[in-house]
Amino acid sequence: MVVCVSKKTEQLEKELQSLKGELDQLISKKETIPPESTVPTLIKYMIEERERTNSLLTSITGKIGKLEKEIERLYDEPAYKEGQYSMEVPLSSLDAKILDFVQTHGMICADDLMKAMNYKGRNAACARMNKLYREGLLERYQLGHKVFYKFDAGKTTNTLIISPPQ
Repeated sequence: MVVCVSKKTEQLEKELQSLKGELDQLISKKETIPPESTVPTLIKYMIEERERTNSLLTSITGKIGKLEKEIERLYDEPAYKEGQYSMEVPLSSLDAKILDFVQTHGMICADDLMKAMNYKGRNAACARMNKLYREGLLERYQLGHKVFYKFDAGKTTNTLIISPPQ
């Protein structure tokens, strides 16, 4: 047992000596590292990168300031203050017919519009009513599995609807 322990300690001492040698080699190589990859170079790179970032942020901030001034100018226009038409929505004659149909029937679904406009499928009716909903001319309600659309005149008081002559 004593012999095994002494052999183990000798092996550990040899490994320790080899590690010390490798460490000495690394320390001696430290002086051969070129100066361009040292800490001052890294600091210089970080400073240059920060300057580029700051110039980008200054540019973005300037653009945001210009947009804010433009928005303020638009809000100060007399037409906006007097509550005149704030939005003009050009409509095709078919969209105008759909709006009239919705106004006269109250709430409708795609099936109702499909029958009224003689569409072969519901996709065209759904697409048309979704377009009018996105433009803010119709309200949308999900009732069960069906989606119903309704015209709300109060919602479109500041909207000028332009449709071609029929």
